[in-house]
Amino acid sequence: MRRPALLLTAVFGLSLVACERQQPSTSPQQPQSPSSPQDLAYCAKLTELYQRYVGPDPNSANMAGVRPDVQGGEAVAKCREGDARASIPTLERLLKDADITLPPRA
Repeated sequence: MRRPALLLTAVFGLSLVACERQQPSTSPQQPQSPSSPQDLAYCAKLTELYQRYVGPDPNSANMAGVRPDVQGGEAVAKCREGDARASIPTLERLLKDADITLPPRA
């Protein structure tokens, strides 16, 4: 019964390690333009497909024994934060790799 909690703890720990390993950019960052409503809607569709068919929801009770996909989880999180431009390419690639047909883009 404690397995899901242990798995979530491990996933959280790995995500922290990944964040710490990222090197700071030496060039000044360009300001990002906000994602369009169309991009956000498309990103939400990709997220739904990804979670349904490729990457399980980490809050699900069915997570026991499933190895999480860090790239997919990060893309889903960025999409939910409103950064569709950063997450769409990753979600599209993961869905294509799983032979999932991509939804039409508005």
